[in-house]
Amino acid sequence: MTEKKRFTLSLSARHNTMLSKQSRLLPLTPSLLLCAGLLTLPIFSHADDSQSALRSIQQDIAAKERSVQAQKQQRDDLLGKLQSQEKLIAQASRQLRETQLTLNSINADIQQLTDSIEELIRSQAHEEDVLAAQLDAAFRQGQHSGLELLLSGEDGQRSDRMLTYFRYLNTARQENIESLKQTRADLADKKSQLVIRQQQQQALLTQQQGQQDKLQAAQNARQKTLQQLNASLQRDQADLAEMRQNENRLQNQIARAAQEAKARAASEARAAEQVKQRQAQAQAKGSTYRPTEGEKELIARTGGLGRANGQYPWPIHGRLIHRFGDNLQGELRWKGLVIGAPEGTDVRAIADGRVLMADWLQGYGLVVVIEHGKGDMSLYGYNQSALVNVGQQVRAGQPIALVGSSGGQGTPGLYFEIRRQGQAVNPLSWLGK
Repeated sequence: MTEKKRFTLSLSARHNTMLSKQSRLLPLTPSLLLCAGLLTLPIFSHADDSQSALRSIQQDIAAKERSVQAQKQQRDDLLGKLQSQEKLIAQASRQLRETQLTLNSINADIQQLTDSIEELIRSQAHEEDVLAAQLDAAFRQGQHSGLELLLSGEDGQRSDRMLTYFRYLNTARQENIESLKQTRADLADKKSQLVIRQQQQQALLTQQQGQQDKLQAAQNARQKTLQQLNASLQRDQADLAEMRQNENRLQNQIARAAQEAKARAASEARAAEQVKQRQAQAQAKGSTYRPTEGEKELIARTGGLGRANGQYPWPIHGRLIHRFGDNLQGELRWKGLVIGAPEGTDVRAIADGRVLMADWLQGYGLVVVIEHGKGDMSLYGYNQSALVNVGQQVRAGQPIALVGSSGGQGTPGLYFEIRRQGQAVNPLSWLGK
């Protein structure tokens, strides 16, 4: 017998012995088999419940994700609506300001015309009094003509005096009559101009009322959108992520605008350098080179903001709400100043420069950015309206925007930054006390 067969027979014998022992201890009856089957049922039932719970949780997660996605879409839609509404407010407020300036000019013209008319009426009354006195004097001298005096045979010397008086009286009367005619003509012309100006004034007042209604309607719509926006999400982490995105958008927008203006800025910088070289060459020769007004402006807007020495005026006067470096949210900090001021207040450029950007940007509202050369920029945000356009040259102190609360702000104010080589720096170092 081989080794393999002996091993097989040994296993078979052991197996038969075990079965014999089990049959003696626990007979395999049908009822025992049924009980064994029932004992296994809870194990399978528990597994099914776990699978069902897992599927329920997965469905809840999917529903939550769909809900969050829907809320994000709703928030994006509301932000788009807010942008449109704030641009409409910007346009309406700018038109309203221009209408008011025109109206102020017309009101000044009306006042000037009214003063002129009053002066002409006084002149007319005086000239009429003078003419009446002249006619009365002629009447008291009698009904004699100059010819009658010559033929009357009276004393020659007295006759000459009387003739001279008559000639003087007639000349003065004629001049006074002509002056009175001119005064009356001027008076009629001024009254006609006044009527035209008053009609223009009334038309502008009507237009102004329409613009104010349009502005109010847009502001009401914006307020409703803000309420919906603030209620659309629980916004702790959402706000933090959005603020990071807003900051990145601002950085990218400025970078794109700067890139577009790079060639022009480089050209202007070269031109300014040539002017400085001409000045230096003239000084070396003992003479003086006087730059033109255009060259002076070129040097001013390309020379940068210089060292921080508190040398520039504030863009608006108001209460300082947030300072550079103050905590914004989480690890984020303010990159500029927030200055509270009444809506519609003029925002003024702190220095000469050229408008790099004038557009609405999420989180910052209507933003105006001015480049000052050498990588220096000033930024003005939250505006109600921009008064300048991209590429426009501006002078220090020139109104460039109107204070607002765009970008979803709750109260009106100005967000102000200074950037050097793209990095935000503390504006207080450049602003006067």
